[in-house]
Amino acid sequence: MKIRFKLLLLLLAVSIIPLVIVQAGVLESLRSLSGEIGEEVRRELVNKSSVELKRLVEDHARVLSKQRRIVELNLQQLSAELSTWIEEGDQFLLPEIFIGVEELAEEDNSKRLQQKYKLQNSGMHGKGRIDFNSVGYSAGYQGKADRLLPQGSVNIISPLFKSIEKKNPDLTLWINAIFISGESLTYPARSKRMSMHQTVPVINGNLSPVWSLPQKDPVTGKTVLTASLGIIVRGKAVGSASIDIPLDTILHGYNHLGAFSDNIDSLLVRREGNTENSGIEVIAQQISSAGQNHMMHMWEPSAKQTLLSSTNTILFSRFKKFLADGKSGVMSMAYKGRDSIWAFSAPDKRGISLVLILPHDDVVEPAEKAKSFVNFTIGEQYKNTTYVLLAVVLLVSALAFLFSRRFTKNILTLAKGVKRIASGDFSAQVELSSSDEVGELAKDFNKMVPALQEHIEIKSALDVAMEVQTNLLPQTSPNIPTYEIFGESRYCDELGGDYFDYIMPHTDGESIRFAVGDVSGHGVPAAMLMGSIRGYVRARTLSGGTLGEVLTDVNKLVAEDTYKTGQFMTMIMVELDPDKNELRWVRAGHEPALIFDPGKDEFIKLEGQGIALGAIEEATYMENYCADLNAGQILILGTDGIWEASNEKGEFFGKQRLLEVIDSEKDSPAEVLVNSIFEAVHTFTGRDKQEDDLTVVVVKKINK
Repeated sequence: MKIRFKLLLLLLAVSIIPLVIVQAGVLESLRSLSGEIGEEVRRELVNKSSVELKRLVEDHARVLSKQRRIVELNLQQLSAELSTWIEEGDQFLLPEIFIGVEELAEEDNSKRLQQKYKLQNSGMHGKGRIDFNSVGYSAGYQGKADRLLPQGSVNIISPLFKSIEKKNPDLTLWINAIFISGESLTYPARSKRMSMHQTVPVINGNLSPVWSLPQKDPVTGKTVLTASLGIIVRGKAVGSASIDIPLDTILHGYNHLGAFSDNIDSLLVRREGNTENSGIEVIAQQISSAGQNHMMHMWEPSAKQTLLSSTNTILFSRFKKFLADGKSGVMSMAYKGRDSIWAFSAPDKRGISLVLILPHDDVVEPAEKAKSFVNFTIGEQYKNTTYVLLAVVLLVSALAFLFSRRFTKNILTLAKGVKRIASGDFSAQVELSSSDEVGELAKDFNKMVPALQEHIEIKSALDVAMEVQTNLLPQTSPNIPTYEIFGESRYCDELGGDYFDYIMPHTDGESIRFAVGDVSGHGVPAAMLMGSIRGYVRARTLSGGTLGEVLTDVNKLVAEDTYKTGQFMTMIMVELDPDKNELRWVRAGHEPALIFDPGKDEFIKLEGQGIALGAIEEATYMENYCADLNAGQILILGTDGIWEASNEKGEFFGKQRLLEVIDSEKDSPAEVLVNSIFEAVHTFTGRDKQEDDLTVVVVKKINK
């Protein structure tokens, strides 16, 4: 067989066949990866949507509570001034704070009618139908009775109504007052032909506002909640003041739920009764209707009794239990035959909760689209690869007929060298006498092999060193009754100089020692010194002695190791006697440990004198003592990588932010508190890679 055909077969074997095998493997891996990524993205999207929906309903509960308090304060103010007006009669003077309300011009009335009072019947927009400049007065429909309200002085009280509406226009639709005399006041004043919704505030002596269920306002077509409060004159209930609040207004922050899905269901629900088997009644639901330019979302009260349900009876029972216990949360269970996310707020004082139900399919639609796109791209890549292979075959065939035996020999020699490298033989060298590009390639190949071997050996050594150092740190937390303990170190490089440990002195078997240290610098030197000091501390502890004696002896050993190197380690070691709740500690140039007392809402620093280990060989260390670690208190030890972490502006995370994180997570388990500190630092710096090692140890005294 001619050399050209041999070269053809060789090049085809060396280039085409491996390329086909590799490409087939890559494509199969991509398909598998596509499926795994799709599932992971599905889970992530569902989890993220669950968290976001839970945050929304919890925010709703807080906002709604604030708005309810505003309405109730306005209602109490209205009731008090009306009571005074009735008692004082013509002598009544409205406080000056209400008198400065500006009268509305006719043009302003028209604008407000169009913007706020979008009436169901456009014919009611005529002049005088709704008047913002006056309070409507009615003598009642039950015949003439003794007048209760001062005659001819309605204008005196009018600024009060205007002021309440003007201060909170979005929370005020109608302001009403009815009296036992049959008289009534309404603001803004409206035509008698405009009927009111059926629920009329009951005249009683309630000293706290009472809220109605959602109902339809026949004038504006809006769904409203009515808050009412008794009007007390000389200890007797003579009337009731009420404010109608549009439900769309107090829940306006949830119209953007379309960003999640157009199929999301927003419901207001309450329990039918107080028994375990009580159903969940839907009292209002957000519906979508086509506007002129976009979809409008409006709340509608339920026309008939509708009970919320799910085919997941066990999960639905848990859902009802959460509502019965006054809790908010998020769950995944079926709704109308589709797996869905249920996010719900804690019931308010009326027992009403907001429930947002989002189908899983709508949440994971982007993941499905991404998966389809990846599969399409893989298919296109497969076709392109086929074209490339065909082109390579043609090119290789042409090269086989163009190059000489010598070139073929050189190529074979290089191929053998590559195979030896691939098999792990780094002693491979290529000997070629050619001075052309192939010869230059051979020289570069021979230079590359030692460097490649060195890099691989260094990487392997670093991997082993990292595994060894990781094993030097505690793998589990001590199990001590009435205490939660958790610690963790996160290094900025493969190896680091931060250190923490749990040490049992084995003298009396009752106490435990917590050590946290920070070696100057990073990388291999810091890791080596950290490992040495860990061994010194553990070995010296076995010989007995106080904390001060242990660190004094360890310092001498460290000073010998770091002589003329300039390295040192700061350390704080704390000894806890769980039975006596006693703390002893020694500081070796390290930042003080902190004790957070949630009862007093303050932090206690464990101060003390002591120089860093390895700085001065003759240094001695004194033990400090604290005889009181109460239930609920939290001991925190950390390294300066936490508070010295900086963002892009050069600002430090600082100890104040650390204290705020501890305060906000004081009721969380120790592991959650540690992770919250790391997450806060990561969020503050905004960097993917740390600039320094981070270490935190938390010891939490549990309330028992």
